[in-house]
Amino acid sequence: MDDNEIRERINDKEIHKLLAPIVYLVVLMVIGIPGNLIVLIIYRQRYSKSVYRTIIWNLAMTDFLFCTLTFPFNIGRLIRYFTFYELWVCKAFTTLIVFFIMYSSHLLVTLAFHRFRQVCMPLRKQVTTENVKYWIIGSFLLAVFLDIPECVLQPLDEQTLKDGNDTVTGYVCAVSFKNNIYAEVYNGFLTFLFSLYATILFVLYIIIGRKMYLQRRMRQETMHSPSHADELSSKITKIAVTVSAVFALSYLPLFVLKLVAGKFDQQKLNTSAFAALKIFERSYAFNHVANPFIYAFFDNRFRQQFKVLIMTIFCRGRTQTESYQEERNVTRMRETSSTTAS
Repeated sequence: MDDNEIRERINDKEIHKLLAPIVYLVVLMVIGIPGNLIVLIIYRQRYSKSVYRTIIWNLAMTDFLFCTLTFPFNIGRLIRYFTFYELWVCKAFTTLIVFFIMYSSHLLVTLAFHRFRQVCMPLRKQVTTENVKYWIIGSFLLAVFLDIPECVLQPLDEQTLKDGNDTVTGYVCAVSFKNNIYAEVYNGFLTFLFSLYATILFVLYIIIGRKMYLQRRMRQETMHSPSHADELSSKITKIAVTVSAVFALSYLPLFVLKLVAGKFDQQKLNTSAFAALKIFERSYAFNHVANPFIYAFFDNRFRQQFKVLIMTIFCRGRTQTESYQEERNVTRMRETSSTTAS
């Protein structure tokens, strides 16, 4: 029996440890792809042009591509956990994952900065529908630049596998790796960057929240009811805060694990601990599925448009089915008439 057959046999034996993370990713993919597609349709067709809509639409596009492209890869590298031989595939998709992380981060910081200027500095120069495209392009290019080391450094992690008297080397496309000093520096840099972005978001929204609280108190003291613009501003801020909080919490385990990569032997973990580790390594995936639910929870207009969209799709499908059935009935009647005439 050659080494490849031994690796395949060991991989098949160990796959039961990965069933939980595989199911976790499959469920998120099944929910995330249609969920983000619905956001793309509704925000493009039903919302008027604004800075908020532009950023949310780009964020939804990022999440949709993440669910469509990287979920199948993540599932595949779990199924072929010890038999992942294609280094270029590993590099390509992990680079794509880090790009989506960076780009999403920059979009959220842009949204927070936009809300900060609107609420706290309304008379100063603002992000507008005319210049927001430059913020989007800048976010994209910065994400590409920060992503370059991932493409260079991502390895296939080699692990020694034993099965009875057989010993072979397994090849893993690892989420967390520290194969050299450069990888350690890059992982540390990514963790620092994540901490910096999370801190910026936290500080900006604390300032925004305090300002809106003071404005609300002032309206109450002067007996002024909140205007439609005030209610809209409050709703957008709640959505932005929640999206940012989910982003920070879902990515936190990934960057913590990147820091401690190599500190313990994963093969010595029991089945439950190993499965939990692989889910925590991919906790970031939840961030790219959660946003449609956040919009639906806070935005009544989004919920209404979702219902309209579903009813439109259902009615269109029903109409097409009825038309097809009617055509079949007409065809059958013609065939019956022709047979009778003959």
